[in-house]
Amino acid sequence: MTGRAGIGAASALCLALPVLAGCTAAPAPVAKPTVSAMPSPRPTAPDIPKSDASLGSVSVASVVAPVRIRFDRLGIDMTVTAEGVDAKGAMALPANAADAGWYRYSPGLAASHGATVIAAHIDSWHDGIGPFSKLKNATAGDAITLLGEDGSTVAYTVTELRQVGKIDAPMAEVFDTSGAPRLTLVTCGGVFNSKTGHYLDNVIVTATPVTAAPAGN
Repeated sequence: MTGRAGIGAASALCLALPVLAGCTAAPAPVAKPTVSAMPSPRPTAPDIPKSDASLGSVSVASVVAPVRIRFDRLGIDMTVTAEGVDAKGAMALPANAADAGWYRYSPGLAASHGATVIAAHIDSWHDGIGPFSKLKNATAGDAITLLGEDGSTVAYTVTELRQVGKIDAPMAEVFDTSGAPRLTLVTCGGVFNSKTGHYLDNVIVTATPVTAAPAGN
């Protein structure tokens, strides 16, 4: 682990997308909080949805939570836990950089619309460099697989990689629960500010679903 990663990475509240526990943010269908943006001062950030994405069009029972993500070309294989909103109104993230968090108010596997959001810290004081630190090396066409709690599997193909300043991060787009179904991965990136203990950018990977396998396959 580099010295830079070790210092403030601890809270590397990575995704300062105006709505992540230090790492992301997005718009919301109901109440919309904002992510704890790392860089300060923080401009008005888009809010993230806090109502279950299933409300209105999909029954709660039909929302399949992802429990594991694999990005074989980059050597990423992580446990995924359901996360909500923290006390500051930001998307919460697993403390361990080796684990990823699924925003439980975003669509689940095989959803008919909206972005399924999964985020993780780029590193941490205790865990060192995390698997999502490799996201900056993603390329169009890469394969990503999500495994659901019901045993189902959904394959995705990367369509876009972006690295943007946290202040300019398109949070509303990242947490959008409308539009074509897609997978959005988020973490921190760019220059590490030793004074604030945070990274200045967010790395955002977008992927579209390819196939879905029934439970048990």
